[in-house]
Amino acid sequence: MAEIAPAPAPSPVPATRQKLSVFEPLDARIKELTSSQAELLGRIQNLKQEVQKWRCNVEAQSKTLKTELLDVKEALGSEVQNLKSDIKEIRYAVQEEKASLKAPFRNLESNDETEQARQTQD
Repeated sequence: MAEIAPAPAPSPVPATRQKLSVFEPLDARIKELTSSQAELLGRIQNLKQEVQKWRCNVEAQSKTLKTELLDVKEALGSEVQNLKSDIKEIRYAVQEEKASLKAPFRNLESNDETEQARQTQD
């Protein structure tokens, strides 16, 4: 008898295609997220570089300003010392002037006392 060939089994290819078609939107979404992630990482890297440049600039400016402040502090300290020295000299000069002005009055007082003593003796 003639053998009848068994009926071919339904091909699994269409079932696989159905399964794959379900994953196609997910695959597209994954690709989109991956490119978005890459874009965000690029932005983050750029921002990191900008922050690093900004930090270097701020550090350089702060060093410059610190040096300038130290120079100003030294100059002001020197000026203060000069002013203190000048004030001491002025005080000394004023004391000398006072002493020189008091001397004639002392002489007058002593002369007056001497005259009063003579008058009382007379």
